[in-house]
Amino acid sequence: MISHHCNSKLAQSKQVMDSQLNFQITEAYKAVRTNIMFSLISDGCKKIVISSSLAGEGKTTTAVHTAISLAQVNKKILLIDADLRKPKIHQFFNTKNTPGLTNYLAHMADLGNIIHSTSYKNLSLLCSGATVPNPSELLASVKMTDLLNCLAKEFDYIIMDTPPINVVVDALPLIKQSDGVVLVAREGSSTYPELNKTIKEIEVINAKILGIILNGIVSKGKGGYGYKSYGYGNYGTYGY
Repeated sequence: MISHHCNSKLAQSKQVMDSQLNFQITEAYKAVRTNIMFSLISDGCKKIVISSSLAGEGKTTTAVHTAISLAQVNKKILLIDADLRKPKIHQFFNTKNTPGLTNYLAHMADLGNIIHSTSYKNLSLLCSGATVPNPSELLASVKMTDLLNCLAKEFDYIIMDTPPINVVVDALPLIKQSDGVVLVAREGSSTYPELNKTIKEIEVINAKILGIILNGIVSKGKGGYGYKSYGYGNYGTYGY
């Protein structure tokens, strides 16, 4: 768990990404990383979707820092912003969003022009690209499948941030192709009915839920109440 407070999500994210990380924050992401690594022990690239039921539950922040944490153990990581409707990952890295995934899928950019290195060793970035009218179709396309198969030959882990599962159907084709999905929920915002609906959607396509991360836990400790940012539970074993 992490004690953590900021004025905005972006400010919060940049604070977490600073070199002087709070020890508890670092350890929390290490715990998430360890759970993911032990959940997927097969050979080859592991493709992981990080998503949520609804907007504002912290999936993008979680995707970014999970990718960074995995890169820190000398794994070759690609972070993909597959939220083609409201992309945010480029903001975390202070880079341009285009050209990116949509440009490649629409035959408007080559693969070599859309994958970029970051200031984090072993971590590469594929932004979402130009806004398109048909994001669901692009993510469900044969070209997207072929792209993931191609990228899997180059990376140890591919982390994909998608739109919320209960809002649009964009995430489901990627979840079906992935090795598993990590769900992000927020204390005081996410509801059991919405989370249950999400789980049923994933079960319908026979996908694997790796775990559930709960953001924004408020707990009472010495000196009163404070924010706790992340907890991790293995779906079906223990959780929140």
